[in-house]
Amino acid sequence: MPAETNMRNDTCAKVLLLSVGTGEGHNSAARAIAEVLREKNIECELVDSVSFKSKRSHGFITNGYGQIVRGAPWMFGLAYKIGAAYDSTRLPSPIYAYHKSYADKVYKYLKDGEYNCVICTHLFSMHSVTAIRKQFAPDLPCYGVITDYTAIPFYRGTALDAYFVPDDGTRGMLVKKMIPDEKIHTIGIPVSPKFGGGITKEEAREKLGIDKDKKVIVVSTGGAGCGKIKQLCKKLDKALDDGYAVYVFTGRNIKLKNKIEKAVGKGGKITPLEFTPDIYLYTKAADLAMGKPGGLSCTEVAVAGIPLVLLKAIPGCETYNKRYFVNHGMAVYCKTLGKAVKAARRVLSDAEYAQTMVNNQRKTVNPHTTDEIVEYVLNDFNSRMSGATAVAAEEVGCAQSEAQVSNDIGMPELTEITV
Repeated sequence: MPAETNMRNDTCAKVLLLSVGTGEGHNSAARAIAEVLREKNIECELVDSVSFKSKRSHGFITNGYGQIVRGAPWMFGLAYKIGAAYDSTRLPSPIYAYHKSYADKVYKYLKDGEYNCVICTHLFSMHSVTAIRKQFAPDLPCYGVITDYTAIPFYRGTALDAYFVPDDGTRGMLVKKMIPDEKIHTIGIPVSPKFGGGITKEEAREKLGIDKDKKVIVVSTGGAGCGKIKQLCKKLDKALDDGYAVYVFTGRNIKLKNKIEKAVGKGGKITPLEFTPDIYLYTKAADLAMGKPGGLSCTEVAVAGIPLVLLKAIPGCETYNKRYFVNHGMAVYCKTLGKAVKAARRVLSDAEYAQTMVNNQRKTVNPHTTDEIVEYVLNDFNSRMSGATAVAAEEVGCAQSEAQVSNDIGMPELTEITV
């Protein structure tokens, strides 16, 4: 992920946002925070922390993640279980050891860029920053954002000033991982404010050129473009008439986009879309969203107030995300593609059923999370800086007092001795 930066800062805060490209959710959360920081004229930059290790390591981690979730998602689930078992032993974390190895490079980047505040949206980044605090800058203000409705293994050992979590269940998991409860703040998952109020469905459709009379479905495949999406598109194409329009977010998976176009043709009711910053517009324009239960993507849909049909989850954190949304009545989960198509038709034909789902989203998900995280970070940062200034002033005052005492008492004695 290339660096994303803006220039200018009217306060003393200069924020470095650290993410990792294992799934697009971590990056999207960081971008959402950066969006709010920039609105406040706070200078910030978003970079991938693993890129400081080496290009080879970065490619191995990010590409490896995509290959696993697309081709063998069971391996992700197995790794999750192994990680949880190892984490429970309280042995030294191999994750920390790995990401500590390039902490000096991240610290140099911090110093060279004169950054004085760090926000992490990925576990790997949190470990790197923890190493920086242990080795180089113990007072560096650092904050962590969790982007799923669970705490994955290996948070134990991280040491940040605050952790922002989506719910009390995740909070409890962090406490079990030895994170102090007073450092954990149940706020939510940050998404771009664009998913909330502002633009209406009609306005979004006008901007995108979508027929206002169509029933619109958006399908999210995740940043890696995973799942049996081609088969889903074929089923939707067969089951839906021309009164529907389906937009499929294939992310950076160009092969998947081409496969869908080959399977259902171009110019029909199914339109695959490459990675686009206008996802919020398509979501706001939709009558229904479908996709895998990514923590960030589900939260975006909930903040937008769109009924949600969840597809098969990747074992691990997505299992918890699915459970959270279904248990709170914010989504319906379908194990098979056939059931997912039937669920989609029901939502689009039963206004009361769809509205109940939306009402539950409004009751459960905080649409102001991003603003509240930024407000907390800036307030905490300013408080810490004010405290440091006060301590420095007090030290200067004490030094001046001691010098005055020396002049009033000690120096005459020396003068007398000299004479």
